Amino acid sequence: MLLAATLLPLSSLADPVYFQLTDVGSEVDAPGLSAGTVAEKTRYGIAEAVKAAGSESILMDPQHEGSSDVNVTARVSRVGEKYRLTYQLQTTAQPVRTKTLAYDFVNPSLSDKGAVVMAQSVLAEAEKLGAASQEEVPMSAPSEESPANDFVPVTQEKSGTLESRSASGSTLAVDAPTSGSMGQDSMGRDASEAAVKRSFRSGMTTLDLGVALGFNSPSGIFGGEVEYRLKPWLGLNVSGGVGAWGPRMGPLARLYPLGEVPTSPFFEAGMSFNFGGETWTEVNGGERRYAETLLTPVATVGVGVRRSLGPLYLGTRVGWGFRLREDNWQMRDGGQKDFLTATAVDLTQHGGFLFSITAGVAVF
Repeated sequence: MLLAATLLPLSSLADPVYFQLTDVGSEVDAPGLSAGTVAEKTRYGIAEAVKAAGSESILMDPQHEGSSDVNVTARVSRVGEKYRLTYQLQTTAQPVRTKTLAYDFVNPSLSDKGAVVMAQSVLAEAEKLGAASQEEVPMSAPSEESPANDFVPVTQEKSGTLESRSASGSTLAVDAPTSGSMGQDSMGRDASEAAVKRSFRSGMTTLDLGVALGFNSPSGIFGGEVEYRLKPWLGLNVSGGVGAWGPRMGPLARLYPLGEVPTSPFFEAGMSFNFGGETWTEVNGGERRYAETLLTPVATVGVGVRRSLGPLYLGTRVGWGFRLREDNWQMRDGGQKDFLTATAVDLTQHGGFLFSITAGVAVF
């Protein structure tokens, strides 16, 4: 129960989806449907949709550095007596997934209400595509949606794709691989470069540097941790800091059964070497007796979770320490160990229940 209460706040954090409006075009000669107006209305609608849904997803500015999770394009065209606004959503990581949303309407302008209604669908589908891309699992067809009365969704066909239709008639298109395009995404960028830019949000890391606070933990009351991810499921960790038994440091091995995912539980085991120091007690009306605490090894085991927050991360663990040397101390004056000093030393020995919280940065 203690572990569940400790890990729940971290595991409940959801990965935000970063998406970007990359291109807006219009084939209609009407001020209310010009490319600039449609872009402005789309941004307004998405901002309102994000607030209404309480979403943590972020619409990136055009000048924003870094790669988005999902790119969105918009196009206005004329279909008979009606106008059609088509949104295409496309993930930036391999395998590339696309989704097309199209709406028909009569008036040659977009109202604020209509822009929000369409943006709600864009936001929902962008989050679905982003989540599927991060988890690297096939997307299923979306559930039926209720379009606004002023807008009628229409199906957009796309050649060279594998399509799955929902009951509402919208189409989910997953790009089929083609020869000569294995190394690039549909935007012409190198796929490995896009993957590197997005790796932190997907939980991938090679080297972590963190600072920690804890009780009886391998990193002490306060200290630091360095971890090198040898494999997606195996991390080699060195923890060190200052504890009640003096400075301590030790190696750990961590097993991540789910690999590199945004919320990654782990099991750990290792050693903590406590270098000792001194403690004292007052006896006989203020006289101090000093005791020297000696180098003491402690075996530790624990469980915890690492939560990726972009290039940053949070971690927490609980566990138990097993002292390999008991009562490893001596009186500095060579005399007998008295009760008060023995009690004070016993309270400072590293061992038993341990807990720590770590915050840090994933270097690469």
